[in-house]
Amino acid sequence: MLTAQKLEEMQRVDIGAVAAETLADVSGLRLDNSLSHKERLAHYLEGTINPYCFSVGGVGVKIEFAEDGPSLQDKLTDFLIRQKSGL
Repeated sequence: MLTAQKLEEMQRVDIGAVAAETLADVSGLRLDNSLSHKERLAHYLEGTINPYCFSVGGVGVKIEFAEDGPSLQDKLTDFLIRQKSGL
């Protein structure tokens, strides 16, 4: 069971100090949209060791969120528009 303290510890991990091969590779992780939000979250947590740090195809990734920042969906949309534009 994850506690708030354990999640805070996971959030503070320095991704630069972690070998990518020790992280859970989420490349094949698929989320089933027919499940409830709570069930999808549980599935994601089961598929990762640390929900903030994981590997995608051998590359270490750390996600962080700002309370007042833009949504992940907005940032991904911006990124895809830039990619399509060749920027």
